[in-house]
Amino acid sequence: MANKLHELLAVEQDRKNKANLALGETVKSFTKQDTTFDGMVKRYVAMEENSDSIPDETKEMVGTVKEKLHSTIEAIVAGLDAHISKEETNASNVAKAELVVGTTNLGTFSATSLLAMEGQLQKIRELYKSIPTLDTTRKWSFDKQKGLYGTEEEVKFRSIKRPQVIVKYEATKEHPAQTELLYLDFQIGKYVTVYTSGKITPAQKNELIQRIDELAEAVKIARTKANNVEVNNVKIGQKIFDFINKDVF
Repeated sequence: MANKLHELLAVEQDRKNKANLALGETVKSFTKQDTTFDGMVKRYVAMEENSDSIPDETKEMVGTVKEKLHSTIEAIVAGLDAHISKEETNASNVAKAELVVGTTNLGTFSATSLLAMEGQLQKIRELYKSIPTLDTTRKWSFDKQKGLYGTEEEVKFRSIKRPQVIVKYEATKEHPAQTELLYLDFQIGKYVTVYTSGKITPAQKNELIQRIDELAEAVKIARTKANNVEVNNVKIGQKIFDFINKDVF
């Protein structure tokens, strides 16, 4: 971080632009490319000798929601810190208020800084709201070592129809046997599929959004307190026009 205000001003807009680009790209990834966070391995197991050999199907997972989010957060933090640092430098010795969320004190900030945070939290909420979640039609378990969710093996059988003669009536001295040719299903193999995902649960997503809402409410309360000060009435307007209009008007 820059040590002088002019150094900070030189990089602030660039960092804010990078944060906005990262945020927009991640929201697009979460909403329109959410399948990149899912993986799958599907293998075929033959149940008969000399049965067909079917190659495995795989779908590689590009990354996890956590990884994508963390890289975006880095850009947002850089942009937000630069903006708030500028506001706090310009707001030296002015009215401020503590930002407290529950039992956590995040520091003391000016009303302009808190207003900037309020706007940024709206964008952050949209980002977290776009996070894709696990398919609730499947049963998932979390693998701590891999940092991923996975399912148990899902099995689907492969069948083919084969002709088979069914004896409807056995032969007697008086009548020949009555038979019928039917095509019956025979299971010849099975597909075993395991799904993996780098998404999060709907409950986890709701918890994250609730924390953002709690923080946003705390920011509004702090901003109200920061603005709750006596006005320093300054009489400068008339002096400006007295100077401009001197000896003319």
